Amino acid sequence: MPPPLPSSGPLCRTMAAASAVVLLGGCGTLSPSRYVSSRTAPPPEVARAAAEAAAAPTPAPGPRAPPEPPQAPAAPRSLADLVDLALSHEPATRAAWHDARAAAAEAGAQRSLYWPTIDASGSVLRQRTGGGSGREATTNTTGSVSASLTWLLLDLGARSALVDSADRLLVAARLAEHAAVADLVLAVQQTYFQYLGLRALAEAEAAAVRQAETSLAAAEGRRSAGVATIADVLQARTALSQVRLSLQRSEGLALASRGALATLAGLPPTAELEVGALPAEIDAARARPSVDQLLADAAAKNPELGQARALADAADARARAASRAAWPTLSFQASAGRTHFFTPEGTDPINIWSAGLVLRVPVFEGLAPAYDALAARAASDAARARAEAAGQRVALDVWTSYQGLLTAGGRLETARDLLASARASADVARGRYQEGVGSILDLLTAQAALETAQAEDVRARFDYLVSLAQLTRASGRLDLSAAMSAAPPPDAPAAEATGDKP
Repeated sequence: MPPPLPSSGPLCRTMAAASAVVLLGGCGTLSPSRYVSSRTAPPPEVARAAAEAAAAPTPAPGPRAPPEPPQAPAAPRSLADLVDLALSHEPATRAAWHDARAAAAEAGAQRSLYWPTIDASGSVLRQRTGGGSGREATTNTTGSVSASLTWLLLDLGARSALVDSADRLLVAARLAEHAAVADLVLAVQQTYFQYLGLRALAEAEAAAVRQAETSLAAAEGRRSAGVATIADVLQARTALSQVRLSLQRSEGLALASRGALATLAGLPPTAELEVGALPAEIDAARARPSVDQLLADAAAKNPELGQARALADAADARARAASRAAWPTLSFQASAGRTHFFTPEGTDPINIWSAGLVLRVPVFEGLAPAYDALAARAASDAARARAEAAGQRVALDVWTSYQGLLTAGGRLETARDLLASARASADVARGRYQEGVGSILDLLTAQAALETAQAEDVRARFDYLVSLAQLTRASGRLDLSAAMSAAPPPDAPAAEATGDKP
């Protein structure tokens, strides 16, 4: 019996993308609804519409009230809300769900080979025989009904191989749905952290603009007091314009990323999103699992690798079925019929029946069966080789993502130290310039270094979260727990999230 199809609810589908497929054996009562309706869960929007239609009361006869305007969906407030909306609107995941449902129906169809086939027919015949040589012309009208039964009792494994192939194709379809869900969740995570990172970078640029404005005011004050030249003011204005250009560029990129995130969630690109802020502190040591454990998890849970193995198993089952197609078969056949004579009247009906076993031994059917078996075996070997290649590719993805996570974790510490040093240097340079013992060039250089350090700190945090999501996806353990535990609540202050001082 093929394992049941996964639930398509957002939470269940997200967790299903991080769990291995359990293959169960056995068979039971054959029913199309058993393999289609009761063993598959519809996508969220289909299930939601069906539940609302079932819960709606039957309207009483009378004038119909005007329909209520549709309520706007609640705005997303977290990463989980965005994933929920994306899973409800993404057509690729719905297509994968329908593919799995079709594979479940095909598995049920293959199991029908174990059941007999019954045919029934009926006919009415009017026949006239011409006269001649002393015979009179006669007219006969007869009606007959018949039924036949054919039941394949023994085929030496061809049917079971076809059923095994359909079951493995069902597993591959389920894993393809898991992979589609996991890819969508990863895309939402990457876009989500990119948006938070660009918004944090824009906030850091806004803080740099305020610092540049303060420096310009200090330069103009010193020039008014006669202790600075016009060159100091012009340099401060140039630095302010450069920082404003960086701020405008960061704000534009943040808006573009917000539109991409809203589109993934099924919302218009102009939708306003208040979904939290980039975490100010990330504990890189907490999410540093063993690479050996990650490789083992990928071998057991990665949906692409599982799908390749399931397709290889299906191809092997088809090869077994092709190799046994020319083997002897034993069938039970039975038929019964009754013919009634309407004219001439008085003729008794005729009953005919038969039953017996039929042994079929193919002797020669051309070379097609042999070539079919060779082609099926070659296809099985090719599918097995593709499964091995998929295993190597998944292992390399895990290793690459793991090294990327380690590198991103090291950048977190370095960027944090760089930001602290640059902030202290900028404070010292600002104080020296205000006291009249420092130059405007030293102040602007320190502020540029602080701006660079702030940007590197934001990028390090963003890159670490994206690397963590990529690693969990490659290892087959993609879920929202790591991302949501690192993200602050949606109403966290932006300045606290970026760690910058205005």
